[in-house]
Amino acid sequence: MTGNLRILILEDRTLDAQLVERELRRSKIDFTARYAGSKEDYLKGLDEFAPDVILSDYSLPDFDGMQALRLAQEHAAQVPFIIVTGTINEETAVECMKAGAVDYVLKEHIGRIAAAIQFALEKKHAESKLRESEELLRLITDNVTDLIAILDLQGKRLYNSASYREILGDPRFLQGTSSFKEIHPDDVAQIKRVFEETVSTGTGKRGEYRFLLNDGSVRNIESQGSVIRDQKGNVDKVLVVSRDVTERKRAEEELRRSEERFRALIENSSDAIVLLNPSSVVLYAGPSTERVIGYGNEEFVGRRFFELIHPEDTQRAMSLLNGLTQKTGHTVRIECRVRHKDGSWRWTEGTAKNLLDAPGVQALVVNYRDITERKTAEAEIQKLAAFPLYNPNPILELSADGTLTYFNDAAQQAARLFGKKLPREILPPGVKDIIETCLGTGKSATGREVTMEGRTLSWSFFPILVSQVVQCYAFDITERLTLEAQLRQSQKMESVGQLAAGVAHDFNNILTIIQGHAELLLTEAKASPHRVEALKQISHAATRAANLTRQLLTFSRRQVMQPKILDLNEVVGNVTKMLNRLLGESITLQCNYASNLPPVLADPGMMEQLIMNLAVNARDAMPKGGQLIISTFTTEIDEGYVLDHAEARAGDFVCLGVSDTGTGMDNATLGRIFEPFFTTKEVGKGTGLGLATVYGIVKLHNGWIEVESRVGMGSTFTVFLPAGKADAAATASVADKSSVRGGNETILVVEDETALRGLIRGVLQHYGYHVLEATAGNEALKVWEQHAAQIDLLLTDMVLPNGVDGNDLAGEMQRQKPVLKVVFTSGYSLELGGEEAGLEDGLNFLQKPFQPLTLARTVRRCLDHAV
Repeated sequence: MTGNLRILILEDRTLDAQLVERELRRSKIDFTARYAGSKEDYLKGLDEFAPDVILSDYSLPDFDGMQALRLAQEHAAQVPFIIVTGTINEETAVECMKAGAVDYVLKEHIGRIAAAIQFALEKKHAESKLRESEELLRLITDNVTDLIAILDLQGKRLYNSASYREILGDPRFLQGTSSFKEIHPDDVAQIKRVFEETVSTGTGKRGEYRFLLNDGSVRNIESQGSVIRDQKGNVDKVLVVSRDVTERKRAEEELRRSEERFRALIENSSDAIVLLNPSSVVLYAGPSTERVIGYGNEEFVGRRFFELIHPEDTQRAMSLLNGLTQKTGHTVRIECRVRHKDGSWRWTEGTAKNLLDAPGVQALVVNYRDITERKTAEAEIQKLAAFPLYNPNPILELSADGTLTYFNDAAQQAARLFGKKLPREILPPGVKDIIETCLGTGKSATGREVTMEGRTLSWSFFPILVSQVVQCYAFDITERLTLEAQLRQSQKMESVGQLAAGVAHDFNNILTIIQGHAELLLTEAKASPHRVEALKQISHAATRAANLTRQLLTFSRRQVMQPKILDLNEVVGNVTKMLNRLLGESITLQCNYASNLPPVLADPGMMEQLIMNLAVNARDAMPKGGQLIISTFTTEIDEGYVLDHAEARAGDFVCLGVSDTGTGMDNATLGRIFEPFFTTKEVGKGTGLGLATVYGIVKLHNGWIEVESRVGMGSTFTVFLPAGKADAAATASVADKSSVRGGNETILVVEDETALRGLIRGVLQHYGYHVLEATAGNEALKVWEQHAAQIDLLLTDMVLPNGVDGNDLAGEMQRQKPVLKVVFTSGYSLELGGEEAGLEDGLNFLQKPFQPLTLARTVRRCLDHAV
């Protein structure tokens, strides 16, 4: 024992405590003692004294030694606890030892106290070392990437390192399971045999196998086994250290495939490949070498490449390759003649690249091919091009200085036709500059036109560099130009047709919306006779407009451009185009548009009127000018807001804000602004219906309007419209007056015009149908993939964007589900191909524009119609 020991003595009798201290001093133990006679003193000693050893009597006034032991374990768990008593029996002593006491000493044998303390401290030290060792082992096994397992002699798992978690899950759940369970069935027998050999021989074995995981994936594992022996030297357990080598195996396989691909590329390439050292000695020749120059690999390797190059080409080739050896990674192009094994000279071209520093290559890599036939063909082409004697078109040849060196009979005849004496006179102006450019750049000049006597010649100039001449070819393009003019006229007419078709198609979409909303408004029970008559006039005018669009479609028969999406931002944008003139120069207009604004189920005309009325009201409030701000935004109304605003209700809403910097209003005026005929303007300058109309429109759309204003500070009107929800009151009125039966079937609506799609959705939902939506054919197919089993009817426009039209869409869906019903809509007339497609108006075809009642009736008839 070294150093001064702090010993806490728990003893209620002073004489006994002094007896213990005297024995400790007699044993020459260097210590500092602290006495505790009660539980309170004992707890203070544990916390304040920080003892190295605790000596405790068993029988104490207010508690016993077992309780003292538990308190020591709670407050100083690593401090050795020794019972020193004169009354304890052997059974009680054993219980204390089991509970955690290191030793016990009877007071009658107090001489053992020094030995007991020595034993306790040694045990504490050994336990500390053991804990450190166990912690180190835990840290190693928890952080090692290899898989460490200890198995019993039957292969069951006794321990698994934390690294197993990445592959097999929580190691705790693996304990007690068979280590062969996750091994691929094809590998189990082999690994069991290796395991049994390891157990029987006591010598570890290495093995490779696969884990077959629960998700079906396979991991390649490499393992090394070793045995753990007991004290008698017998094999007791097996230690298996494994490693996931899946990525290594994959890399090895990829390398093998890459080598196979490279070998196949080399062996089957039409180009010959040769590797040279810096001295141009052949290190390797690919299989194509024999085809190109007749030499096999064994005949070519070891020879100097320059030995086979034509003497006239050797110097240039040597210069290129010698220079290349000094430029790592660079590439040069070589064209030269090479002697074939049969003695003939073959023209070759290729590229050489310096890969002397590339691992695994360390050579100049030359790829070359036989171009002898091409060279021969080029010579023949030049020869033939020099003598176009019988060409029916004018051909001339000019030298570098512009001298006419050749012309054919056709050139002479053309000159006479144009009233010229010499063929040179029919050339375009600036010939000398053209010749100089062609010979200087080696590039041809084409499309140089000359018009004479009502005829047009197109000249092309081609340089022949080997002879430093330029050949000139002329073509009479008069007829071609005439045909091009006719084609342009035809295309212009086609464009007009496409425009007409686009206008007609878009108008039919617009007219459908106009008629649909007009019919919906006509069904309102509270509609006044004046409004009914006006709506009838709108519907009648829309019908007349539809007749005009049918005439345009008959003229065009063309595919159309798609319309724009209609939302509140778009309505504001349309209205603001007219507002600048309405507001005047003294008022500035600012529009703030919210992005990703949800759609609203609203009448566009009413929305435009609403914005116009609010803008006019703001203008009149700013007689000396100011600023008008129109904003769109979304908001979520909660129950707390509803309590403070009588007309509000909870939900998501799209808002329109109109703010001005005008005169503002007092509270009395604010209380009456929406009353019909109430106005603050002079007589003759206002009807008092502007804001009343705004209020009515908002109510019709199941919304509400709020106003904030201060005298001299301006006003802000905020309109709240339901986000993407139909007006229940409006649709209910349609149902009341309609004799068409609805249903609960599911209908997929495919229409790229947002406003029209919203109208169709609202009508169908009113009649009880479940509605799915798509804006294009490809989007509809995605919806179909998810809901094909529920969809009973497809309602689709015949013309859709993005390449999939209505016919294609219906065909694909009916191929998958033959019982699917289909209704087509179109801005084109049924006469333009509808009969060939098997369409019947009112059953499976709706001509735009159509009315809501017609839509509901056609859908019901199609669903009820027996195939």
